[in-house]
Amino acid sequence: MNNAIIKKLIAINMLYVNPSATNQVRKKGHVGKKVIQSILRQYVMSGIIFVIVYGLTMLMIDFGKLPGYFTYYMALFSLIGFSQSLSAIFNVFFESKDLVDYLPLPIKQSYVFMAKFLAVGLTIVPFLLPLLVLFFLTAFKSGVPIPLALFLAIVLFLIFFFLLFSLCSLIVFGLTRTKSFRRHKKLFTSLMLGFSMLISVGGILAINFTQNSSTYESVQQDRHPISLFLPFYQVMHQLVSVEGLLMLLGIFLVTVILLVLLKGFVIPSLYEQFSDEGARDFAITRKYKSNQSLTKQLTNYNFQLIKNPSLIMQVLTSSLIMPIVMVATIMSTKVIDLQALSNRYFGVLFLTGIVFASVMMNQTSFVSNLISLDRENFSFIQSLPLSMHRYLKQKFWIGCMLQMGISGIIGLAIAVIIHLPIILIMSFSIGVLFGTYLLALYFFARDYRLLNVTWTNVNQLFTRGGGNFGLVVWLMAVIFVGVILISLYAFAISLDLNAFILNGSVLLWLLIMSGAWVWINHNNFWKRFNY
Repeated sequence: MNNAIIKKLIAINMLYVNPSATNQVRKKGHVGKKVIQSILRQYVMSGIIFVIVYGLTMLMIDFGKLPGYFTYYMALFSLIGFSQSLSAIFNVFFESKDLVDYLPLPIKQSYVFMAKFLAVGLTIVPFLLPLLVLFFLTAFKSGVPIPLALFLAIVLFLIFFFLLFSLCSLIVFGLTRTKSFRRHKKLFTSLMLGFSMLISVGGILAINFTQNSSTYESVQQDRHPISLFLPFYQVMHQLVSVEGLLMLLGIFLVTVILLVLLKGFVIPSLYEQFSDEGARDFAITRKYKSNQSLTKQLTNYNFQLIKNPSLIMQVLTSSLIMPIVMVATIMSTKVIDLQALSNRYFGVLFLTGIVFASVMMNQTSFVSNLISLDRENFSFIQSLPLSMHRYLKQKFWIGCMLQMGISGIIGLAIAVIIHLPIILIMSFSIGVLFGTYLLALYFFARDYRLLNVTWTNVNQLFTRGGGNFGLVVWLMAVIFVGVILISLYAFAISLDLNAFILNGSVLLWLLIMSGAWVWINHNNFWKRFNY
């Protein structure tokens, strides 16, 4: 085995695992080995942070007596690892599109696949490291000596890692071999990544809800165990018993079976699968639809642009996860019921809707990247006898309506969950849509100002301007300013003042400021395309 070649191949594949992180590192001026070193440091730091944050929480729980909490923590990190595994496998094996490039090189196929699998594995481990702490604490609290507890924790951690890794690999590669996937690759990729994200976020929130519901009890009570993870608890809690040994043997056999299936049925056909897929890509022909208006053709074209799986995943993660986590965190501490809230607060809810829309929108939204998604087509379209004002206006409304749909649905769901009265729900929803329109004007113009039609990976579009730092600053500023404005407005409404005059004055001020912004945007951006 040539270790030098494998190390080089691992380094190459580490660049594909998270293209956005790789681009960020390169933007800092790192080249060559420094890029790989920086990426590895990021994963090491992620693992350390995970271990410290969750490890300190676990120290307060006696897992030896609380199997329910053990299974809930296992479920939590299994979901995180599952989501990370799917994303890494897709990026390394499918988005990289480099397997065929290795054919003319004097490199064994086994080296190529070994390097890819090891690169994926290295990115999963940091998110699973808290399980090592969980296994050790469970064995230690169950009376197992520290050296033996540490040894057992490492062994079970490795078994679980290979179990999760092989299961995710079989799911991904099994799906990609179907005819349906080959015909609708972008759609299936987006759905699978989105499904994994929803499972992870939903599962994590559900676990946190359950955990928080018992946090304020005077006596810590165990939760109902999740049966799927009980065998791992039995192994660490009572390994010396017959039941514990049988559980360990069963887990080990399942892992071996999955690895054998992966090695015997998936890996040998990967080169053939990707070569066949490449040939199919060239054979694809688009159907021409006659009697379509220009508006319909441009609409179809723009919807084709946003089918990029990386774009969809980034929009979902940046637009949905943060608001959902924020609301879930608030609601997990105390059930919120605003059914008795007076209609006097309709102006407050309208402003809240605008702030909520600001949280939902950022530089990764659809409307923030639609122009750059044209790539070289943008220059071609400029050369046509076509009104750029009309073309960009249609593109803008497609992105804006998509964002209105995302923000509106999430906002409406939240309003229903917290039992807002119907009048306030309407006020909040209108505020969300109104705020989305105003922000869409800004981010669409920003896309043109920072236009990039030479990108090779869609993640490069998300790091324009301030990059991830700018994204965090935007989010924090919106939350900080929004909370202050909403609090002051709500406090004023709670006073013995004329609510109609106060709400009317605030709404009039908002309309004047919004009108001024639309006028500025028109003169600075849209007016240049009036030809």
